[in-house]
Amino acid sequence: MLSSFITPQSIKIDLESTEKEECFAELLEVIVKKYPMIDRRCSLQALITREDKKSTAIFPHIAVPHAVTDSVNGMALAIGISKQGIPFDSVESEGKTEIVNIIFELFFEEKEMEVHLHALRDVLRIANNPNFISEALKATTSQEVYDLIVSLEY
Repeated sequence: MLSSFITPQSIKIDLESTEKEECFAELLEVIVKKYPMIDRRCSLQALITREDKKSTAIFPHIAVPHAVTDSVNGMALAIGISKQGIPFDSVESEGKTEIVNIIFELFFEEKEMEVHLHALRDVLRIANNPNFISEALKATTSQEVYDLIVSLEY
């Protein structure tokens, strides 16, 4: 369950970033507050390298940047909400951009690939809910987004 890896403190609404890599760093700081042992530089570079291979904008308005890093024990996750949106490369067509409003940023240690796959599956399940995007964007607190995620998991 995705909710077992997050708390309301793992969710940042009103992201300040306007660019993808800024957003990655902003959400990494949310993760570091919970897991201070994470190596910021290596983790951010792993995320950027992964994104350069293929965009993680998986649905209209949703991206799931994720990477493997040795400085994480298990899995670390942060969720960001950007009301104005952040441009990501489009998965479907080269050279086009997708405006993303909800970002699930995940880091895994290499031996936790099964947890990685389950977490991505849970994100897809939540993202497929027709009410998720509109409800998440209406939320005014991280607790509301957390409660929404919990409600959609069951």
